[in-house]
Amino acid sequence: MKKALLLLALISISCISYASLIWQFSTDGAVSAKPLVYQGAVVVLSDDGNAYSLDAATGARKWQAGVGKTPNDALIFDNAVVVSASNGKVVKIGLAGNKVWELNLNTTAYNASRVYGASANQNYIFVTANNGVYEVNKEGAVLLKLASYGDSILTAPAAGPGYVVYGNGKNLVKLNERGDVQWNVTLASDSFWLSRPVIDGNTIYVGALDGRLHAFSVSNGVEMWSHNTGGWVLATPLIDGGNVYFGSNDAKVYAVDVGSGEGVWAAQTQLAMKTEPESGTMGGKSVIFAGGSDDSIYAIRTDNGEIVWKGSAGGAVGSPLFYQNSVIFGSADGKVYSYSSESACSITTPHEADVIGQGEVAVTGKYVSSAGTDTVYVLVNPENGGDWAPAETGEVDWIYYIPKTALNPGLNVISCKVGDETSDRYASVAVNQDPQLPLGNLMVTVSPGIVEKKQFTVFVNDGKDGSPVDRFTLSFQGKNYNGSKNVTLTASDAGTFPVVVKKVGFNDGNVNVVVNATGMNPAYLVGGILLIIIILYQMWEHGLKQKFAKKR
Repeated sequence: MKKALLLLALISISCISYASLIWQFSTDGAVSAKPLVYQGAVVVLSDDGNAYSLDAATGARKWQAGVGKTPNDALIFDNAVVVSASNGKVVKIGLAGNKVWELNLNTTAYNASRVYGASANQNYIFVTANNGVYEVNKEGAVLLKLASYGDSILTAPAAGPGYVVYGNGKNLVKLNERGDVQWNVTLASDSFWLSRPVIDGNTIYVGALDGRLHAFSVSNGVEMWSHNTGGWVLATPLIDGGNVYFGSNDAKVYAVDVGSGEGVWAAQTQLAMKTEPESGTMGGKSVIFAGGSDDSIYAIRTDNGEIVWKGSAGGAVGSPLFYQNSVIFGSADGKVYSYSSESACSITTPHEADVIGQGEVAVTGKYVSSAGTDTVYVLVNPENGGDWAPAETGEVDWIYYIPKTALNPGLNVISCKVGDETSDRYASVAVNQDPQLPLGNLMVTVSPGIVEKKQFTVFVNDGKDGSPVDRFTLSFQGKNYNGSKNVTLTASDAGTFPVVVKKVGFNDGNVNVVVNATGMNPAYLVGGILLIIIILYQMWEHGLKQKFAKKR
């Protein structure tokens, strides 16, 4: 029963990465669409049927407007916010949150039961729905139904100057503002779905269920290249700085060269990455923010694909926005989060709910900072009087060794922060120390051919998995040494001597070292004697034996 309660306690503590939480706003529905900046405020859409305008600095609500069930797109058009909702509505919202007009495509006049998204150029709003593509003017009137379909699944549209592009099954279609088909290209297999086409210059980028990101020419629809992944590409891509960034259902975020389609890097996450990335900075590093299905948001360095921060939410994270040195994103938990991008830290190991033994724990993680400090602090079990202690830091990595005395049998909470910042949400993991777990065993080996007054090396590895062991003590010929992974020693005398290695959480490791006297190696001496014996024996057998017999 006690173990069951402890397990429940471990599960109830969520692992988060620390970046200073600026504000949090709650709605009554999931928030997945990308936030939008309008008049200096942040507009978010909630599945509770509302659009909210939030103060970018404080998260205070400025206005709220009803837009229809499950809104999926927000865009700026004609100095106002236009929102499309999957139930068929398209709504234009004014400066004060007032509803300028509302178009309902789910009526007998249009018979569209589902809207997939909206996009706009300077002249018109284009809406893709299950039965076609609609062109809407600034007054909210449908000018044309550019294309008609049966009950179809279309992608959200991408509007360009004088045209619109969208996916329909295996087809990617470009129409002009009169509804004329400019071109129609067909995938060899599978189809387009949730990935919205993105237009950049003369290229259209879009993901598909064939596991590829495709690049097509705007002018003629010719495919320029495609980049393969290990899963469906449902994410809308981002083009920035000569690369196109996108997620895949193989749990990776990719950076691909826009010109050649060659991979630059791929960052491994935990679950499918379906949202649109956002470029920004974290701790002064240029990063891509990407929301994941694993209830996490990732900050990934643009130069090498290294994950420098992983933040958590109470549900799948939607497409993020970077604005005023903060990253703002919604979640399936109904909340909108705003985190500072000035500094952040995350705990890589140990993992949440890990069971540890009686040894010291090496806590590792990542950090970034642009606030003039490179210090990462770690806190263990504050309820027991623990205090923040500095960790050893590299460029983006840090490590901290928790003494055995700082850990309790049962539940232990480990947190990290950067600099002197304070928050009620630090990067934390909860681990369980089980004092009943047996001690580990050390594997101690030495380099061969040891001679007095000559250096030799002692290697120390974990007997369980063979990994090198850090921070051990070693005694040899009456002296004590501290080492990590290995120690180089010099034997002062010839003979046989014990090497004893000690490490918290392990049984002592022992090995006897044979130190040869200076001069000829005894092995060579024995070999030489044996060789002389063999030669003398051969001489005896091939002549001396017979001569000796004749003399007798």
